Amino acid sequence: MKQYGKFRKIAIVHDAVLCLGGAERVLYQLLRLFPDADMYIPILQRAYRWDIRKRTNGDVRTTILSSFPRLSTYASFLKPILFWYWEHLDLSGYDLVISSSHSFSSKSIRVSSRTLHVSYIHTPPRYLYNEYNEMRWMKHPFIQFALSPLFGWLKKKDFEGAQRPDILIANSKTVQKRIWNYYKRKSIVIYPSVHIPSIKVLNKPRSLYFLCVSRLVKQKGIDLAIRACNDLKLPLYVVGTGPEERRLRSIAGPTVHFCGFVPDNRMADMYAGAKALLSCAIDEDFGMAPVEAMAQGVPVIAYASGGIRETVVFEKTGILFYDYTVGSLKKAFRDFELISFDAKICRKQADTFSEKRFIRRFEQIIKKYEKENTLS
Repeated sequence: MKQYGKFRKIAIVHDAVLCLGGAERVLYQLLRLFPDADMYIPILQRAYRWDIRKRTNGDVRTTILSSFPRLSTYASFLKPILFWYWEHLDLSGYDLVISSSHSFSSKSIRVSSRTLHVSYIHTPPRYLYNEYNEMRWMKHPFIQFALSPLFGWLKKKDFEGAQRPDILIANSKTVQKRIWNYYKRKSIVIYPSVHIPSIKVLNKPRSLYFLCVSRLVKQKGIDLAIRACNDLKLPLYVVGTGPEERRLRSIAGPTVHFCGFVPDNRMADMYAGAKALLSCAIDEDFGMAPVEAMAQGVPVIAYASGGIRETVVFEKTGILFYDYTVGSLKKAFRDFELISFDAKICRKQADTFSEKRFIRRFEQIIKKYEKENTLS
């Protein structure tokens, strides 16, 4: 069993595993850092159970909610229940607890005074703080009026829960600002890491197709990319699945191709063969796909909002557009063609988000806390 200083017994808690998104990739990184940790995940979809269990030597503990395969469709309605679950989960027997939180507030867990609780926050819950989210029905005035007492209670509980961890870690400066605005707490930024291939990237003739890699939800803005590529008759490959797929297929022209889920061992070829990655997400927390593309030497065309502004270097590793319109994106395509991007510069930028840096930074924070509390 690997031990981190005085921390012998370690637990990792994660809001829910409903798909393989950015938060889940960070979870996998944490499991590589703490391979003997016990796992607490209240909703763990069947498709990911084996993958999670093979990544840890510890126990994986879930709830009866994981027994319903179609639960992800209705997961939004379970948030009040999960607040109750986290508040009543007693992990005081552990020396170190890492919570991974973005929607269901696993940061609200209770630990003992001797336990170090580090919470990695992907974002405060969007549905509570008027951030853009895909649950558009929640914007209806009647719904907001009817649910305002519930939302008020959830916001209070979320704020209280955010005061419990000893250390808050934000996944970007964008999220760091949200944490201060909503929780009035300071946090440390540790960017998520991406896989950096060992092979050298080469400057080569550009391929013909553009690429979108994303969950197919409204916040990711895939419809904007499709409409622009329809107008310009540009080939676009869309990788990912989600509730918006049927609608997106209905507006897609003949140059747009849907690839569905693509496993990691094939994604390297998808990235390497692309002319550029398109990212049209609204107020992205961090955005892994643009960094993964740059790791393959591929430039990015992206909407300049959220964490994207922290990862893509304008006119060095990509083009940013500032108006969320088809016309602005089409102009970005034209600007893109005027610049010769260097694959090595793209890779160098991606290197700043390597797994080694993520692990080293995480270990530094834990060791610093342990040293300060040993001396005090």
